[in-house]
Amino acid sequence: MAVYTSLSQSEVENFISKFNIGSLKSYTGISGGVTNSNFFINTDNCEAVLTVFEELNFDDLDYYFNFMQHLSSHGFSCPSPISDINDNYIHDLKGKPAALISKLSGKVFEEISDKQLIQLAKSFAEMHLISLKFKTRKKNERDLQWMKDTFSMFADKISSDQRKLIGDELSFLENIPGDLPRGVIHADLFRDNVLFEEDRLGGIIDFYYACDDFFIYDIAIVINDWCIDHNGIIDGKRKKLFIEAYDSVRKINNNEHDALNSYLRLAAMRFLISRFRDQFNAKDAELNTIKDPLFFFEILKNRRQNLN
Repeated sequence: MAVYTSLSQSEVENFISKFNIGSLKSYTGISGGVTNSNFFINTDNCEAVLTVFEELNFDDLDYYFNFMQHLSSHGFSCPSPISDINDNYIHDLKGKPAALISKLSGKVFEEISDKQLIQLAKSFAEMHLISLKFKTRKKNERDLQWMKDTFSMFADKISSDQRKLIGDELSFLENIPGDLPRGVIHADLFRDNVLFEEDRLGGIIDFYYACDDFFIYDIAIVINDWCIDHNGIIDGKRKKLFIEAYDSVRKINNNEHDALNSYLRLAAMRFLISRFRDQFNAKDAELNTIKDPLFFFEILKNRRQNLN
């Protein structure tokens, strides 16, 4: 989360006046993240998150909000968009789409306990199963072609060794296994997108990269962040713990197991590319965190060596 679009108190008050949530008591910009502008909103009647979407359009948001509501209607703990007095979710704010989202309890933990990891794995598998009942489809906008196109935009700004490794890896990724179980995936489930109240899972947030893709790809994204040491090397014990907990809810088939290492490489490449993109196209913001692409460069090199 971040703040690119500044809002005055009067602008926030005018925005929330469309909702039946009482008067504004306070609002605070949220740091971190690289895509949208976010504010904690505290009113007489509720706590919520006001998000100004810097890149997404109104049609995209319909998909994300419908999926979040689909999950919530099946008892899954995630935020939901708050409707205004006219039952609208999406509004124009300073020429950009904006929405008020329910705020979940809990906080982000950087160091994850085994109990937290098991809870996350089971909830994650449950999300995948619930997604099978969601009929709307959305292409993964950050697929392999996007990675190639984006790489071409900054290839001349990185070292020749980095350029060669990424080029070789993109060629390898053209032939990774397909025809695997799929549905709606989160596609960005890093530790900063999950809230816990101590060892109890509070909920999963930030569904704005959700799309239709392979479940094993989503699993690989999680393993590359939740099951690693401080150098990005996979912790075999934690990986086993995560997979066993996930598997107790949704069975991972043999083809998925066989494909996992290839998708760990794809997941590493996707975030290496996006972090280089963010670094070379940094936007001005009051509160913003640009994440280091070189960390994922090390992860990618490790996964290429099949050290998992």
